[in-house]
Amino acid sequence: MRARLVGLLIGLFAASAGARYDGGLGTADQPYLISTAAHLQALGQAPQDWDKCFKLTADIDMTRLGPTAFGPIGTTANGPFTGVFDGNHRTIAHLHLANEFGGYLGLFGLVDAVEARILNVTLTDPNVVSEAGRYVGALVGLFANGTLTNCHVQGGRIRGLSIVGGLLGENMDGKIADCTTATTVQGSARVGGLAGANVFGDIFRCRATGTILGEVASWNIGGLLGENQDGRVTACRAGADVQGGDRVGGLIGENIGGWAECCWAEGAVSGITNVGGLVGCNTAGTTRDCYAAAVVTAVMCAGGLVGYNGPNCNCVVTHPSLVARCYAAGPVNGASAGGLIALNYRSKVEASFWDIQATGCAASDGGEGETIAQMQSPALYLAFGWDFVAESANGTKDIWYMPGPGGYPRLAWELPPVAPQPVSGARSRGGVRGR
Repeated sequence: MRARLVGLLIGLFAASAGARYDGGLGTADQPYLISTAAHLQALGQAPQDWDKCFKLTADIDMTRLGPTAFGPIGTTANGPFTGVFDGNHRTIAHLHLANEFGGYLGLFGLVDAVEARILNVTLTDPNVVSEAGRYVGALVGLFANGTLTNCHVQGGRIRGLSIVGGLLGENMDGKIADCTTATTVQGSARVGGLAGANVFGDIFRCRATGTILGEVASWNIGGLLGENQDGRVTACRAGADVQGGDRVGGLIGENIGGWAECCWAEGAVSGITNVGGLVGCNTAGTTRDCYAAAVVTAVMCAGGLVGYNGPNCNCVVTHPSLVARCYAAGPVNGASAGGLIALNYRSKVEASFWDIQATGCAASDGGEGETIAQMQSPALYLAFGWDFVAESANGTKDIWYMPGPGGYPRLAWELPPVAPQPVSGARSRGGVRGR
């Protein structure tokens, strides 16, 4: 009798919760169904449901909900979202959030659980603004430990004081994959097209375009990430208009002890100092098998690939940075400019190049300078051990490929559905060496 009563109470509670939505039981097999803006609003007001499973069943327009009518899902006061939210490839349009001093702002304010998952969500024309807040993003303010896949932001504007990103404010030890943004992001510190900061997290196959704006005295501003701290960024690219003060990069503003591998950046990158086509400051970080084709402009310390490449401190024992198998082929403008690296301090640069003609720089603090013709010859890279598709002498990971005559090397994950041209030949070391 008692067991039957408990079952009845559970059933009544589930039915009551389901009434807030469009049906469902909140389980993995029968998630709560979300089909209207009112259902999303109800979710934001129901912390007791934040460990459940949800699924969108229709495109949703949030226009009628004003900037204070919707409360983020997951908060520091009521606890994080720890469940599963499947956007089901649907769109949420015109999300509008505003809080002058509050942080953790986004559709989800705080997500924190290993089992938490957000997937298949597209936000169009979001407007998320916190003039003095931290952890601000269109989708998530702070994302920790979970998995976020196939989520997108198209248009709109995201603004905060620090840790501000087009998709999320910060990724802390989470896994982000196959996400894109094309929006305007603005802030003063740790500002990025995808995320303001990535701390111990993994970001894979993501892309960011749009406009990334830092204030005059801003720092750590990047096309994809403002700051990558001990995180791993793989097979990502950015093509944004990036403007900032110090540590400004086409892909990452500052790479602190992290890894950027098989990535590239284009667009226009400008700032006051420590500005790079790919990374503004590589601080005890590793940048490997990457390239930049961005237009770089700085008052001082402008690098085609990296502005400053140095260790984590000036201590007796330091952790140096590494740039390996990278190249730069975009115009570089500014005092103390370098075709590949503006300033390399107590760190390593290996098997890397810059195009003297394309960058307009005859010197670099690391790397080797080459002509356009040399940069477009596979023999140059093979002689320095680069691993290409259709050759095995330099390895079998097939990291790079040549698009054909008249092109620079490209990353294999960019490979079009056409068989690449075989690469062959070798070349002795030469060219214009860095200082």
